[in-house]
Amino acid sequence: MKKTISFFPGRMKVSFRKGPSGHLRQDPSDEAMRIKNNPALQDRSPARKHDLVKVDALTVVVRRGGDVSDQQELMGEYVLQFGKYKGKSFRWLLENNVGYIIYLIKKVDEEERDGRFNPQGHSKDSLLSFLEYARSFQEIEDLHKYLLSRQPAAPVASEADNLVGFGARTKDTWRQIWESRADGYAAFVLGVKCIQNSKMYNLQQYLLK
Repeated sequence: MKKTISFFPGRMKVSFRKGPSGHLRQDPSDEAMRIKNNPALQDRSPARKHDLVKVDALTVVVRRGGDVSDQQELMGEYVLQFGKYKGKSFRWLLENNVGYIIYLIKKVDEEERDGRFNPQGHSKDSLLSFLEYARSFQEIEDLHKYLLSRQPAAPVASEADNLVGFGARTKDTWRQIWESRADGYAAFVLGVKCIQNSKMYNLQQYLLK
């Protein structure tokens, strides 16, 4: 029998907390609850630059013999630079409070819809990176889609008839944005960094077709 050789003995994967039926638990773990309820346990230091966070993560993965070419594994060691769980790793948050992640996805989507989301700053860089990481997991995407499916949505005749749903032109359709692209608004939308599957992201995909 051939012996299996592991090239990355220190590889680490996310271990989701699941209920008896196999669904993701959205309630916080005991550790997450302690941090949430005790401000003294929360990191109040200034947010660090994304590049520094990435370098630290690379160091951690290399030292434990992980695979730095695996984006999920690498980003799992990124340290949060925002919120009550600042200072914890991206992977830790997935393993300890999925409900908070769903809240963040919803909150950013609402801010984009209302034109209130400002992607500037180290904290926002960390938030966007974390949501990109979280939504790279099928389990998170499936849960998010399931929760969205429980919300009634008005039917549209075609994709182009979708409403923008955010900002100054919230009531315009995607078609109107495209047809009036000479005014520069379409170019503005395409230049904004946003969360995958958010209202702005979906409009961007339409405009790029």
